[in-house]
Order: sequence, then structure tokens, then C-alpha cells
Amino acid sequence: MSNNVNIIAEEIKKYRKVKNMSQEMLANASGINVSMIKKYECGLRNPKPEQLLKIANALGISINALYSHKINTVSDVITLLMKLDEQTALNISGDKDEIGNYIPESIHFSFDDDNINKALAQYLVYKESTKFSSREYVQIDIENQITNLITSDTIIKRPCS
Repeated sequence: MSNNVNIIAEEIKKYRKVKNMSQEMLANASGINVSMIKKYECGLRNPKPEQLLKIANALGISINALYSHKINTVSDVITLLMKLDEQTALNISGDKDEIGNYIPESIHFSFDDDNINKALAQYLVYKESTKFSSREYVQIDIENQITNLITSDTIIKRPCS
């Protein structure tokens, strides 16, 4: 069993639980036999792309959420930023030194789309709260917040060509 199968299996199970769905409910919503859902979640079978799309749609998430996005190099990060820049209205800026070079620690980014910026602000709250909170009821609220962010289907504004 490949590592990719394990990752997809874990992601399907995680999002199914986030949505408070049983395997039977996911099977009904996706139109996939419950025995196959169980095999996918156990990592015994790897869903074909069309099956994965049905599962993602049934869970109300992007199919991208089910794939592993290993980021190991600076090139991986730059590639993702380039994709974001191509497909969204990404603004990257920073301060310059006296000879006009960007100061690395001053680099920051935002988007022209307020929905993305608001979601990023919520993510920052989530990220901060996970550092300081150990109370169970606070953790549940934090998990609900991140679930809402991950499963948001708000359409983003595309940059003008």
C-alpha cells in the first residue's frame, strides 16, 4: 500500500468526521457503495479521480483537500505562490533597502478578494488560539472555526487579464 493511499484514506476519514457523517451517509451522498468507502478509508483501495471527486462533492470540500501537498523546498513554496498569483488577485509586497532591494523579513501578502483576507484573518485567530488554549470547550470551538474555513465554498475573484 503506497503512502499516497494512506494519506488519501486519512483525509477522507478526517473530513467525513468533520462533517459528522457516517460511512453510510457518505456512501449515500456520493453514490459510492459503502463497502468501497470502507476500503478507501482503510487504505485498501485507492479511489480513482472520478470517485475522489464524488467523495469531495459529497463532503462539500475541494478535491484538492484530499490530496497531499508536501512542501519540502523553497521551490515548492514559490511554485504555490506563483499558482496563487496566476489564479487569484495576490498582492506580494515588502520594504526596500536604500539600494532598492527587498528586505526579506518585510515581505507580506494579501489578496484583492476580501473573502480570502477574512478567511486568512480567521486562520490567524485559529493558529494563535491553538498555541494558548488547552480547555476542551475552547478546542471544540477552534476546531469548528477551522472546519468552516476548510469547507468554505465561497467563490474567489479572479484577476483581470
